[in-house]
Amino acid sequence: MFTSDTEKTRSSYANTALHYVLIACFCALFGAVYERFGHEVYSYCMLYAFAFPLAGGALPFLLLHRYRRPRPKQAFLSMYHAGIMTLTVGSLLTGALEIYGTTNPLTVVYWIAGGVLVSIASIGALFGNKGTAQVATPRQVR
Repeated sequence: MFTSDTEKTRSSYANTALHYVLIACFCALFGAVYERFGHEVYSYCMLYAFAFPLAGGALPFLLLHRYRRPRPKQAFLSMYHAGIMTLTVGSLLTGALEIYGTTNPLTVVYWIAGGVLVSIASIGALFGNKGTAQVATPRQVR
Protein backbone atom coordinates (compact mmCIF):
# COMPACT_ATOMS: atom_id res chain seq x y z
CA MET A 1 0.00 0.00 0.00
CA PHE A 2 1.35 3.43 -0.93
CA THR A 3 0.54 6.74 0.69
CA SER A 4 1.34 10.19 -0.56
CA ASP A 5 0.99 13.74 0.62
CA THR A 6 0.35 14.95 -2.93
CA GLU A 7 -3.41 14.41 -2.80
CA LYS A 8 -3.66 16.27 0.52
CA THR A 9 -1.83 19.28 -0.98
CA ARG A 10 -3.96 19.20 -4.13
CA SER A 11 -7.21 19.04 -2.19
CA SER A 12 -5.95 21.87 0.02
CA TYR A 13 -5.46 24.04 -3.07
CA ALA A 14 -8.93 23.14 -4.34
CA ASN A 15 -10.51 23.96 -0.97
CA THR A 16 -8.70 27.30 -0.83
CA ALA A 17 -9.88 28.14 -4.36
CA LEU A 18 -13.45 27.25 -3.39
CA HIS A 19 -13.26 29.52 -0.34
CA TYR A 20 -12.07 32.39 -2.51
CA VAL A 21 -14.93 31.81 -4.97
CA LEU A 22 -17.41 31.96 -2.08
CA ILE A 23 -15.79 35.17 -0.80
CA ALA A 24 -16.01 36.65 -4.32
CA CYS A 25 -19.71 35.74 -4.49
CA PHE A 26 -20.30 37.36 -1.10
CA CYS A 27 -18.51 40.54 -2.22
CA ALA A 28 -20.56 40.69 -5.43
CA LEU A 29 -23.80 40.22 -3.50
CA PHE A 30 -22.76 42.74 -0.84
CA GLY A 31 -21.88 45.31 -3.51
CA ALA A 32 -25.17 44.77 -5.33
CA VAL A 33 -27.25 45.16 -2.17
CA TYR A 34 -25.23 48.16 -0.96
CA GLU A 35 -25.62 49.96 -4.28
CA ARG A 36 -29.30 49.04 -4.51
CA PHE A 37 -29.95 50.95 -1.32
CA GLY A 38 -27.43 53.66 -2.22
CA HIS A 39 -30.04 55.73 -4.12
CA GLU A 40 -28.68 54.76 -7.56
CA VAL A 41 -25.17 55.99 -6.74
CA TYR A 42 -22.47 53.64 -8.03
CA SER A 43 -18.82 53.10 -7.26
CA TYR A 44 -16.42 51.08 -9.38
CA CYS A 45 -14.49 50.08 -6.27
CA MET A 46 -17.64 48.54 -4.84
CA LEU A 47 -18.71 46.99 -8.15
CA TYR A 48 -15.39 45.25 -8.75
CA ALA A 49 -14.44 44.32 -5.18
CA PHE A 50 -15.17 40.69 -6.06
CA ALA A 51 -12.28 40.68 -8.56
CA PHE A 52 -9.57 40.56 -5.88
CA PRO A 53 -10.63 37.26 -4.31
CA LEU A 54 -11.58 35.82 -7.69
CA ALA A 55 -8.52 36.76 -9.78
CA GLY A 56 -6.04 37.03 -6.93
CA GLY A 57 -7.29 34.15 -4.83
CA ALA A 58 -9.22 31.50 -6.72
CA LEU A 59 -7.30 31.64 -10.00
CA PRO A 60 -3.77 31.17 -8.59
CA PHE A 61 -4.85 28.32 -6.33
CA LEU A 62 -6.69 26.61 -9.17
CA LEU A 63 -3.49 26.86 -11.23
CA LEU A 64 -1.46 25.45 -8.34
CA HIS A 65 -4.00 22.64 -8.10
CA ARG A 66 -3.94 21.99 -11.84
CA TYR A 67 -0.16 21.95 -12.26
CA ARG A 68 0.55 20.10 -8.99
CA ARG A 69 3.01 22.59 -7.58
CA PRO A 70 4.67 22.01 -4.19
CA ARG A 71 3.11 23.77 -1.24
CA PRO A 72 4.84 27.06 -0.27
CA LYS A 73 5.76 27.73 3.33
CA GLN A 74 2.84 28.59 5.60
CA ALA A 75 4.22 32.08 6.31
CA PHE A 76 4.05 32.99 2.62
CA LEU A 77 0.55 31.56 2.25
CA SER A 78 -0.69 33.49 5.27
CA MET A 79 0.89 36.70 3.99
CA TYR A 80 -0.69 36.17 0.56
CA HIS A 81 -4.15 35.59 2.06
CA ALA A 82 -3.76 38.71 4.21
CA GLY A 83 -2.78 40.75 1.16
CA ILE A 84 -5.78 39.62 -0.89
CA MET A 85 -8.15 40.32 2.00
CA THR A 86 -6.57 43.74 2.57
CA LEU A 87 -7.14 44.66 -1.07
CA THR A 88 -10.73 43.38 -0.90
CA VAL A 89 -11.58 45.28 2.28
CA GLY A 90 -9.88 48.40 0.93
CA SER A 91 -11.96 48.21 -2.22
CA LEU A 92 -15.19 47.78 -0.24
CA LEU A 93 -14.34 50.64 2.11
CA THR A 94 -13.36 52.97 -0.72
CA GLY A 95 -16.58 52.05 -2.54
CA ALA A 96 -18.69 52.72 0.55
CA LEU A 97 -17.07 56.11 1.02
CA GLU A 98 -17.58 57.01 -2.65
CA ILE A 99 -21.25 56.03 -2.49
CA TYR A 100 -21.64 58.08 0.67
CA GLY A 101 -20.18 61.05 -1.22
CA THR A 102 -16.90 61.56 0.55
CA THR A 103 -13.29 60.47 0.31
CA ASN A 104 -10.55 59.72 2.77
CA PRO A 105 -6.84 59.93 1.95
CA LEU A 106 -6.11 57.09 4.39
CA THR A 107 -7.77 54.50 2.14
CA VAL A 108 -4.62 54.49 0.01
CA VAL A 109 -2.97 52.60 2.88
CA TYR A 110 -5.12 49.55 2.03
CA TRP A 111 -3.87 49.53 -1.57
CA ILE A 112 -0.23 49.94 -0.55
CA ALA A 113 -0.34 47.40 2.29
CA GLY A 114 -2.22 44.83 0.20
CA GLY A 115 0.13 45.25 -2.74
CA VAL A 116 3.21 44.94 -0.54
CA LEU A 117 1.86 41.82 1.22
CA VAL A 118 0.93 40.09 -2.03
CA SER A 119 4.25 41.02 -3.66
CA ILE A 120 6.42 39.84 -0.78
CA ALA A 121 4.42 36.62 -0.43
CA SER A 122 4.58 35.88 -4.16
CA ILE A 123 8.31 36.52 -4.39
CA GLY A 124 8.92 34.54 -1.22
CA ALA A 125 6.87 31.60 -2.46
CA LEU A 126 8.66 31.59 -5.80
CA PHE A 127 12.20 31.89 -4.49
CA GLY A 128 11.88 30.86 -0.84
CA ASN A 129 11.49 27.16 -1.58
CA LYS A 130 14.60 26.83 -3.76
CA GLY A 131 16.56 23.85 -2.58
CA THR A 132 14.04 23.08 0.16
CA ALA A 133 11.11 21.95 -1.96
CA GLN A 134 9.92 18.65 -0.65
CA VAL A 135 8.79 16.24 -3.28
CA ALA A 136 6.08 13.94 -2.05
CA THR A 137 7.41 10.44 -2.53
CA PRO A 138 5.33 7.33 -2.01
CA ARG A 139 6.11 5.36 1.09
CA GLN A 140 5.44 1.68 1.34
CA VAL A 141 3.52 0.75 4.47
CA ARG A 142 3.70 -2.86 5.61
